[in-house]
Amino acid sequence: MKITNSRPVPMADVLEVLQERKDAGEELGYEQANALEHAANFAKTDRKKAEAILKKVKAASPKIDEETAVKIIDIMPGNEAALKAVLLKNKIEISDEEIKDVLKALG
Repeated sequence: MKITNSRPVPMADVLEVLQERKDAGEELGYEQANALEHAANFAKTDRKKAEAILKKVKAASPKIDEETAVKIIDIMPGNEAALKAVLLKNKIEISDEEIKDVLKALG
């Protein structure tokens, strides 16, 4: 198999795609079965809500890249300290106002 492109997707997307394949009768490989189990245990939202939140997070701060925005959605930090920890990993610095806007976008 040749990979032509890739992009980060929220855990909710992974869960929905793999669950659809399983429900359609496709046999999931070992890795896919493990990914489905992991996504089922840790997905914090559904696919449509994740897409809406992704747009809001990116609008709240243009400094946040796609990969970091997806990680924020997957983790759904509930406070400023947790959000700052996610941002710190990718060395992203945003203002306190942007942090509040991102947390508001997460709901």
